[in-house]
Amino acid sequence: MKLFSADNFIEEAVNEYSDTIYRIALNITHNEQDSFDVCQEVFIRLIKNTDKIKDKEHLKAWLIRVAVNCSKDLMKKACRNRDISLSEAENLEFNQNYRDLTLLQSVGKLSEKYSTVIYLHYYEDMKTDEISKVLKISRSAVKQRLARGREKLKIILEREHYNDI
Repeated sequence: MKLFSADNFIEEAVNEYSDTIYRIALNITHNEQDSFDVCQEVFIRLIKNTDKIKDKEHLKAWLIRVAVNCSKDLMKKACRNRDISLSEAENLEFNQNYRDLTLLQSVGKLSEKYSTVIYLHYYEDMKTDEISKVLKISRSAVKQRLARGREKLKIILEREHYNDI
């Protein structure tokens, strides 16, 4: 089953998924340059593993999983814990879900296990089953992380006096 035309497979995958991969990486790394590096690594791995892709749904899940793993690996190697600066966030061209930079920054303050599921659910519109498959955790773990992440996000927002969000 052909996903894209054979000649343009990588180019079409990059065009369709690069924004998603970048935003996932930014959510985990909190750094624009690191996020670009993760994007490059993800698509290099796609080039090396095109034979593993079964269909378009599998491609998206595979790319997201690789993006999460590459982002985590980058953070482990660098031993960094940086937040995205407001000026960096303002310069990014996000879709309508990213209009509220305060909320996005607050999601970024959550630990990775909570911010990733919240990001995938609310910003990428993924369902619990999809997140479960991509992150290789149970559905109940996804639901639990969503619930706990929401609680922690509420505390962050209240603490920082963002009650109007």
